[in-house]
Amino acid sequence: MSDIVWETFDGLFKTLYRQGRRVEELERRVFELERRLQERAIQAQHTEAVERVTQMPAEKAA
Repeated sequence: MSDIVWETFDGLFKTLYRQGRRVEELERRVFELERRLQERAIQAQHTEAVERVTQMPAEKAA
């Protein structure tokens, strides 16, 4: 009987460990995706600002 309990406990522990590693991996991926999204937003703002300046008449740009 105790062998079954220990096997069950061992299985649960291994499952929890695997799930914890998956959660950590997903958290890293989410962090990376959020960072890339912020970089794209900054790049888009920069590009938009450059386009606005480029479209200004020469008198206003100076």
